[in-house]
Amino acid sequence: MQKVKLSGIFIGLAIMAFANLTASAQTSKQGVIRLNGGGNEFVTTVPAEPFIPAMQHDSNLVTIYSTLGTGNNVYSVLSGLGILGKDTGQLYPEKVANGFRPKADHVVTEVQVGAWHFQGTNSLLVSLNADDHGKPGAPFHTWRFTNLPTMWTCCTLQTGKYPKGIPVKKGKMYWVMVRPEKKFQDTWDTLADNFAGTQGPTFANNIGFGWDVSYQVLSAIGVFGK
Repeated sequence: MQKVKLSGIFIGLAIMAFANLTASAQTSKQGVIRLNGGGNEFVTTVPAEPFIPAMQHDSNLVTIYSTLGTGNNVYSVLSGLGILGKDTGQLYPEKVANGFRPKADHVVTEVQVGAWHFQGTNSLLVSLNADDHGKPGAPFHTWRFTNLPTMWTCCTLQTGKYPKGIPVKKGKMYWVMVRPEKKFQDTWDTLADNFAGTQGPTFANNIGFGWDVSYQVLSAIGVFGK
């Protein structure tokens, strides 16, 4: 895959309606990376890649929250959210989060996300965060992942385990946040969209000016526990 570095005005970005662009991508096998909270989009060709079965979560755990699919359809291989450091041309690092409300009291012991590596340092931080007045708050625990799969492959999942567990309460808001490492500002990773294209009001994006919460396509995320 050709590597592209962004600088100043994004080169090759098409600003258009996500639904129309995704429909086009499904036909032409072009991948769409949304940047700046969906304000910009980077389009690239999706090469043919071998299928890798997803690592399943522990069968003894209950699903607290999940947008993950199954089989060959664990997450979208044609669209996702850019997780970038500022050395890629951003003014500030870009981080995103998806919020959820447990339907019962649980203890979180495992989190999974579908993510790829595009260029720069191959690393990613994922955390489970508290809520702060409707926006992501302080992290309960953070996982660091390296050696992410190449762009547009399916269906490797980054799996973070925490046997000690994180208690979560029924009906309260929590967030799964994904961001680049502070010390690696050349990172450009992508967080995959959920396969079904399910949208929700708890998508949060931060490009250096605080959290912006909006109604968008949710990321491929699973939260599991007891």
